[in-house]
Amino acid sequence: MKDAVEKLARARCIVAEYEATLVEAEEELHATPEWAAADQALQDIRQAKVEQANVETEVRERALGIYEETGDKAPHPAVTIKMYTVLDYEDADAFDYAREHLPKALKLDKRTFEKAAKILELDFVVIRQEPRATIARDLSGYLSED
Repeated sequence: MKDAVEKLARARCIVAEYEATLVEAEEELHATPEWAAADQALQDIRQAKVEQANVETEVRERALGIYEETGDKAPHPAVTIKMYTVLDYEDADAFDYAREHLPKALKLDKRTFEKAAKILELDFVVIRQEPRATIARDLSGYLSED
C-alpha cells in the first residue's frame, strides 16, 4: 500500500507540474498580439451571432405574419412555413392518465425517491453501509526524496 500511495503522490505531482507549465504558457500566449487579435475575432463572432439570431427571429416573425395574412407557405424563396403537430395538455392530467393506462410513460426520479426512502423506512428498500476508499488530496508527505 505504501508503494501505491507514493506512486499516486508522484503522479499527482507530475500532473500539478504540467498544469503549472500550462498556466504559465497560457499567460505568455495571452500577452501576445496574436492572442489579442484572436480574442477580438472571438468577440466579433459572438456579437455577429447575436445579430444573426436577432435577424433570424425577425425573418421568422415576418414569414409567420405573411402566412397568417395570406396562407402562403412560401413567403420568400428562402423561407418556407412548415406545419408541426403540437399537443397542449396539463401535466397533471397526463400524469393521472399515464398512471392508470400507460405506466411505462412514467420515470422514477431516483434522487427524490432515495431521499424520501431514507426517511420513510420502506419495507422493500434495504438501507446499508457501503465501504468506499477516499484518498487525501495532499500526498506530498509521501513522496520519496529522490
